[in-house]
Amino acid sequence: MTLVRRFIVLLFFVVCIFKLSNAQGEFAEDRESLRYNVNQFGAKVNTNGFGFVYTFAQRVTYRLRRNYEAEYDYVSSPKEVKMINSYFASYSNNVKRFIFGKDNSVHNIRLGYGYNWMMFEKRDKNSVSIHLQANVGFSFAFEKPMYYEMVDSVTVFNNMANYHYSRHRFEDYYTGKVSDIITKAPFSTGLNEIKVRPGNYIKLDFSFDFARNAMIVSAIEVGGIVDLYYFPVTIMYNQPHNFMWSMYIAYQFGRKYNPTLNRDYRREQRKLQR
Repeated sequence: MTLVRRFIVLLFFVVCIFKLSNAQGEFAEDRESLRYNVNQFGAKVNTNGFGFVYTFAQRVTYRLRRNYEAEYDYVSSPKEVKMINSYFASYSNNVKRFIFGKDNSVHNIRLGYGYNWMMFEKRDKNSVSIHLQANVGFSFAFEKPMYYEMVDSVTVFNNMANYHYSRHRFEDYYTGKVSDIITKAPFSTGLNEIKVRPGNYIKLDFSFDFARNAMIVSAIEVGGIVDLYYFPVTIMYNQPHNFMWSMYIAYQFGRKYNPTLNRDYRREQRKLQR
Protein backbone atom coordinates (compact mmCIF):
# COMPACT_ATOMS: atom_id res chain seq x y z
CA MET A 1 0.00 0.00 0.00
CA THR A 2 1.45 3.38 -1.04
CA LEU A 3 1.84 6.23 1.42
CA VAL A 4 -1.07 8.18 -0.12
CA ARG A 5 -3.45 5.22 0.04
CA ARG A 6 -2.37 4.51 3.61
CA PHE A 7 -3.26 8.01 4.76
CA ILE A 8 -6.59 7.94 2.90
CA VAL A 9 -7.46 4.85 4.94
CA LEU A 10 -6.34 6.66 8.08
CA LEU A 11 -8.51 9.68 7.29
CA PHE A 12 -11.55 7.45 6.80
CA PHE A 13 -10.72 5.73 10.10
CA VAL A 14 -10.58 9.07 11.96
CA VAL A 15 -13.88 10.28 10.48
CA CYS A 16 -15.62 7.06 11.55
CA ILE A 17 -14.31 7.40 15.09
CA PHE A 18 -15.57 10.97 15.40
CA LYS A 19 -18.94 9.96 13.97
CA LEU A 20 -19.26 7.31 16.67
CA SER A 21 -18.25 9.76 19.38
CA ASN A 22 -20.98 12.22 18.38
CA ALA A 23 -23.59 9.47 18.86
CA GLN A 24 -22.71 8.81 22.49
CA GLY A 25 -25.08 11.32 24.07
CA GLU A 26 -24.62 14.11 26.62
CA PHE A 27 -21.33 14.81 28.29
CA ALA A 28 -21.05 13.00 31.64
CA GLU A 29 -21.32 15.19 34.72
CA ASP A 30 -18.79 13.19 36.75
CA ARG A 31 -15.30 14.61 37.01
CA GLU A 32 -11.85 13.10 37.23
CA SER A 33 -10.65 12.16 40.68
CA LEU A 34 -7.73 14.14 42.06
CA ARG A 35 -5.57 11.05 41.77
CA TYR A 36 -5.96 8.42 39.08
CA ASN A 37 -4.13 5.87 36.95
CA VAL A 38 -4.87 5.01 33.33
CA ASN A 39 -4.82 1.72 31.46
CA GLN A 40 -5.15 2.25 27.72
CA PHE A 41 -4.65 0.24 24.55
CA GLY A 42 -4.26 1.29 20.97
CA ALA A 43 -3.83 0.24 17.36
CA LYS A 44 -1.84 2.32 14.91
CA VAL A 45 -0.85 2.59 11.28
CA ASN A 46 2.65 3.83 10.48
CA THR A 47 4.18 5.12 7.28
CA ASN A 48 6.34 1.98 7.42
CA GLY A 49 3.93 -0.63 8.80
CA PHE A 50 1.43 -1.04 11.61
CA GLY A 51 1.44 -1.79 15.33
CA PHE A 52 -0.20 -1.98 18.73
CA VAL A 53 0.52 -0.11 21.96
CA TYR A 54 -0.24 -0.39 25.67
CA THR A 55 0.17 2.58 28.03
CA PHE A 56 -0.01 2.79 31.81
CA ALA A 57 -0.17 6.38 33.09
CA GLN A 58 -0.18 8.02 36.52
CA ARG A 59 -1.52 11.49 37.22
CA VAL A 60 1.25 13.71 38.65
CA THR A 61 -0.45 17.11 38.61
CA TYR A 62 -3.70 18.43 37.16
CA ARG A 63 -2.18 18.75 33.68
CA LEU A 64 0.67 16.26 33.81
CA ARG A 65 0.72 12.46 33.59
CA ARG A 66 3.64 10.04 33.74
CA ASN A 67 3.60 7.35 31.00
CA TYR A 68 4.98 3.82 30.80
CA GLU A 69 4.45 2.21 27.40
CA ALA A 70 5.04 -1.00 25.47
CA GLU A 71 4.70 -1.16 21.68
CA TYR A 72 4.84 -3.72 18.92
CA ASP A 73 5.44 -2.67 15.30
CA TYR A 74 5.68 -4.66 12.11
CA VAL A 75 8.24 -2.73 10.06
CA SER A 76 8.18 -2.69 6.27
CA SER A 77 10.22 -0.89 3.61
CA PRO A 78 8.85 1.62 1.08
CA LYS A 79 10.79 -0.32 -1.56
CA GLU A 80 8.76 -3.50 -1.06
CA VAL A 81 7.01 -4.68 -4.23
CA LYS A 82 4.88 -7.83 -4.26
CA MET A 83 5.02 -10.05 -7.33
CA ILE A 84 4.22 -13.57 -8.44
CA ASN A 85 6.06 -15.96 -10.73
CA SER A 86 3.31 -16.39 -13.33
CA TYR A 87 5.11 -19.25 -15.08
CA PHE A 88 5.12 -21.52 -12.02
CA ALA A 89 1.73 -20.20 -10.83
CA SER A 90 0.16 -21.69 -13.97
CA TYR A 91 1.34 -25.15 -12.86
CA SER A 92 0.65 -25.04 -9.13
CA ASN A 93 -1.83 -23.47 -6.70
CA ASN A 94 0.88 -23.34 -4.00
CA VAL A 95 2.74 -20.50 -5.68
CA LYS A 96 2.13 -17.32 -3.66
CA ARG A 97 3.02 -13.67 -4.03
CA PHE A 98 6.37 -12.67 -2.58
CA ILE A 99 8.32 -9.47 -1.99
CA PHE A 100 11.26 -9.40 -4.38
CA GLY A 101 14.53 -8.61 -2.60
CA LYS A 102 13.26 -8.78 0.97
CA ASP A 103 16.02 -10.09 3.22
CA ASN A 104 14.41 -10.02 6.68
CA SER A 105 10.99 -9.72 8.27
CA VAL A 106 11.47 -7.08 10.98
CA HIS A 107 9.35 -6.87 14.14
CA ASN A 108 10.03 -4.08 16.62
CA ILE A 109 9.37 -4.02 20.38
CA ARG A 110 9.62 -0.72 22.27
CA LEU A 111 9.64 -0.16 26.03
CA GLY A 112 9.52 3.48 27.06
CA TYR A 113 8.89 6.16 29.62
CA GLY A 114 7.63 9.71 29.23
CA TYR A 115 5.12 12.41 30.06
CA ASN A 116 1.71 13.55 28.86
CA TRP A 117 0.97 17.27 29.19
CA MET A 118 -2.65 18.46 28.78
CA MET A 119 -2.42 21.62 26.67
CA PHE A 120 -6.18 22.29 26.43
CA GLU A 121 -8.81 20.77 28.70
CA LYS A 122 -12.45 19.93 27.98
CA ARG A 123 -14.73 22.82 28.93
CA ASP A 124 -17.95 22.38 26.93
CA LYS A 125 -20.14 19.61 25.61
CA ASN A 126 -18.59 17.70 22.72
CA SER A 127 -15.25 19.36 23.34
CA VAL A 128 -11.86 17.72 22.94
CA SER A 129 -8.84 17.82 25.22
CA ILE A 130 -5.49 18.16 23.48
CA HIS A 131 -2.36 16.56 24.92
CA LEU A 132 1.33 16.72 24.02
CA GLN A 133 3.26 13.52 24.72
CA ALA A 134 6.97 12.73 24.67
CA ASN A 135 8.46 9.29 25.33
CA VAL A 136 11.93 7.78 25.17
CA GLY A 137 13.11 4.23 25.71
CA PHE A 138 14.60 1.09 24.25
CA SER A 139 13.92 -0.49 20.84
CA PHE A 140 14.48 -4.16 20.05
CA ALA A 141 14.28 -5.05 16.35
CA PHE A 142 13.86 -8.77 15.69
CA GLU A 143 15.17 -9.79 12.26
CA LYS A 144 13.70 -13.06 10.97
CA PRO A 145 15.44 -14.18 7.76
CA MET A 146 13.26 -14.50 4.67
CA TYR A 147 13.55 -17.69 2.64
CA TYR A 148 12.36 -18.42 -0.89
CA GLU A 149 11.70 -21.56 -2.89
CA MET A 150 14.30 -21.29 -5.68
CA VAL A 151 15.20 -23.40 -8.70
CA ASP A 152 18.54 -25.18 -8.21
CA SER A 153 18.68 -27.08 -11.50
CA VAL A 154 16.57 -28.31 -14.41
CA THR A 155 16.56 -31.73 -16.06
CA VAL A 156 14.76 -32.65 -19.26
CA PHE A 157 13.06 -36.03 -19.74
CA ASN A 158 10.83 -36.84 -22.73
CA ASN A 159 10.90 -33.17 -23.69
CA MET A 160 9.50 -32.28 -20.26
CA ALA A 161 11.39 -29.94 -17.94
CA ASN A 162 11.73 -31.09 -14.33
CA TYR A 163 12.62 -28.32 -11.90
CA HIS A 164 14.58 -29.11 -8.76
CA TYR A 165 14.25 -26.53 -6.03
CA SER A 166 15.07 -25.90 -2.38
CA ARG A 167 14.93 -23.03 0.10
CA HIS A 168 17.45 -20.21 -0.18
CA ARG A 169 18.04 -16.64 0.99
CA PHE A 170 17.74 -13.86 -1.57
CA GLU A 171 21.54 -13.56 -1.61
CA ASP A 172 21.75 -16.86 -3.50
CA TYR A 173 19.55 -15.45 -6.27
CA TYR A 174 21.43 -12.16 -6.35
CA THR A 175 24.81 -13.89 -6.70
CA GLY A 176 23.56 -16.28 -9.40
CA LYS A 177 23.69 -19.52 -7.42
CA VAL A 178 20.09 -20.24 -8.41
CA SER A 179 18.21 -19.45 -11.60
CA ASP A 180 14.72 -18.42 -10.51
CA ILE A 181 12.45 -17.65 -7.52
CA ILE A 182 9.29 -19.75 -7.43
CA THR A 183 7.56 -18.48 -4.28
CA LYS A 184 8.20 -17.58 -0.67
CA ALA A 185 8.95 -20.27 1.91
CA PRO A 186 6.68 -20.78 4.95
CA PHE A 187 7.01 -18.14 7.69
CA SER A 188 8.32 -20.76 10.12
CA THR A 189 11.47 -21.15 8.00
CA GLY A 190 14.23 -19.16 9.65
CA LEU A 191 12.67 -18.79 13.10
CA ASN A 192 15.75 -20.41 14.63
CA GLU A 193 17.94 -17.73 13.02
CA ILE A 194 16.29 -14.62 14.51
CA LYS A 195 18.68 -11.82 15.44
CA VAL A 196 17.95 -9.04 17.93
CA ARG A 197 19.12 -5.49 17.15
CA PRO A 198 18.87 -3.26 20.24
CA GLY A 199 18.61 0.52 20.12
CA ASN A 200 16.84 3.58 21.48
CA TYR A 201 13.86 5.58 20.36
CA ILE A 202 12.17 8.92 20.90
CA LYS A 203 8.50 9.58 20.21
CA LEU A 204 6.60 12.86 20.07
CA ASP A 205 2.88 13.12 19.42
CA PHE A 206 -0.37 15.00 19.92
CA SER A 207 -3.38 13.23 21.41
CA PHE A 208 -7.00 14.36 20.94
CA ASP A 209 -9.30 12.86 23.59
CA PHE A 210 -13.01 13.14 22.70
CA ALA A 211 -14.53 10.75 25.29
CA ARG A 212 -17.77 12.02 26.89
CA ASN A 213 -17.09 10.29 30.21
CA ALA A 214 -14.34 11.97 32.22
CA MET A 215 -13.01 8.60 33.42
CA ILE A 216 -12.82 7.09 29.91
CA VAL A 217 -10.09 7.53 27.29
CA SER A 218 -11.07 7.60 23.63
CA ALA A 219 -8.44 9.43 21.64
CA ILE A 220 -6.84 9.91 18.25
CA GLU A 221 -3.05 10.19 18.43
CA VAL A 222 -0.83 11.61 15.68
CA GLY A 223 2.95 11.73 15.90
CA GLY A 224 6.37 10.56 14.85
CA ILE A 225 8.98 8.06 16.05
CA VAL A 226 12.75 7.96 15.54
CA ASP A 227 14.68 4.71 16.16
CA LEU A 228 18.46 4.55 16.42
CA TYR A 229 19.98 1.05 16.48
CA TYR A 230 23.41 0.04 17.75
CA PHE A 231 23.74 -2.48 14.89
CA PRO A 232 22.34 -2.15 11.34
CA VAL A 233 18.81 -3.42 10.68
CA THR A 234 18.23 -4.87 7.20
CA ILE A 235 14.82 -5.29 5.58
CA MET A 236 15.72 -5.24 1.87
CA TYR A 237 18.81 -7.07 0.64
CA ASN A 238 22.08 -5.17 1.05
CA GLN A 239 20.36 -2.05 2.46
CA PRO A 240 21.22 -1.83 6.19
CA HIS A 241 19.94 1.02 8.38
CA ASN A 242 21.03 2.21 11.81
CA PHE A 243 18.45 5.01 11.72
CA MET A 244 14.72 4.70 10.99
CA TRP A 245 11.84 7.12 11.37
CA SER A 246 8.09 7.00 10.77
CA MET A 247 4.91 9.02 11.17
CA TYR A 248 1.82 7.35 12.59
CA ILE A 249 -1.80 7.75 13.59
CA ALA A 250 -3.42 5.67 16.32
CA TYR A 251 -6.70 5.14 18.09
CA GLN A 252 -6.34 4.83 21.88
CA PHE A 253 -9.01 3.61 24.27
CA GLY A 254 -8.95 2.89 27.99
CA ARG A 255 -10.17 3.73 31.47
CA LYS A 256 -9.04 5.90 34.36
CA TYR A 257 -9.38 4.66 37.91
CA ASN A 258 -8.66 5.81 41.43
CA PRO A 259 -5.85 3.57 42.74
CA THR A 260 -6.82 4.31 46.37
CA LEU A 261 -10.13 2.47 45.93
CA ASN A 262 -10.24 -1.30 46.07
CA ARG A 263 -10.99 -3.33 42.96
CA ASP A 264 -14.45 -4.52 44.06
CA TYR A 265 -15.62 -0.94 44.62
CA ARG A 266 -14.34 0.14 41.20
CA ARG A 267 -16.15 -2.79 39.61
CA GLU A 268 -19.43 -1.72 41.21
CA GLN A 269 -18.92 1.86 40.03
CA ARG A 270 -18.43 0.69 36.45
CA LYS A 271 -21.70 -1.27 36.62
CA LEU A 272 -23.55 1.86 37.77
CA GLN A 273 -22.15 3.85 34.84
CA ARG A 274 -23.50 1.41 32.23
